[in-house]
Amino acid sequence: MLIEENILQARLKNCLLTIVELEPALSRLSIHSELINEFKHLKSIISKVSQLELSLEEVNRIENATSLFLKELDIPFASMRLNRDCHLQ
Repeated sequence: MLIEENILQARLKNCLLTIVELEPALSRLSIHSELINEFKHLKSIISKVSQLELSLEEVNRIENATSLFLKELDIPFASMRLNRDCHLQ
C-alpha cells in the first residue's frame, strides 16, 4: 500500500511541477496577477505532497486537468512563437 501511495504522490508532484515550470513562459504572455499567486500556492503544495493521502481517482482527475490545461495553452504559445519568429526575420 505504501508503494502505491508513493506512486500517486509522485504522479501528483509531476503534474504540479509541469505547471510550475510554465511560469516563465506564461509571464511573457502577460498573465494576470491572480494566476501568479496561484503559481506561488502550487509551489508551496509541492513540498507537502509527500504528506497527502491520495486516491487514484483524485490523481487521475488532476492528471486530466493538467493535460487539458496544457492543451489550452497551445494557442497562446503558438501565437507567442509566431510573433517571436516574425521579429527575428
